[in-house]
Amino acid sequence: MGAAVKPDDDKRRLFLVIADDTPDALMRVLGVANVQQTRLRSLTAQPDGAGLSIRMEIDDQGDDRAQVLAARLAAAPSVRSVGFGWR
Repeated sequence: MGAAVKPDDDKRRLFLVIADDTPDALMRVLGVANVQQTRLRSLTAQPDGAGLSIRMEIDDQGDDRAQVLAARLAAAPSVRSVGFGWR
């Protein structure tokens, strides 16, 4: 019996980050994701009112890792709010 790829292996988390619209806001958010060793699968960023809306899709690494990433993102300079869930 070979190891088949399970549908759970394709699970992804979606993170929505609202940050100040500053020149370095996107890089700060990506820096946090990099330090947390996430595997980024999709990224969009666009101005949203007076802020910057950042949408990141990453490979799922479990609930604990997602909560740690969300907390670290929320603590990053210029980040106003963070939400996450399943894609």
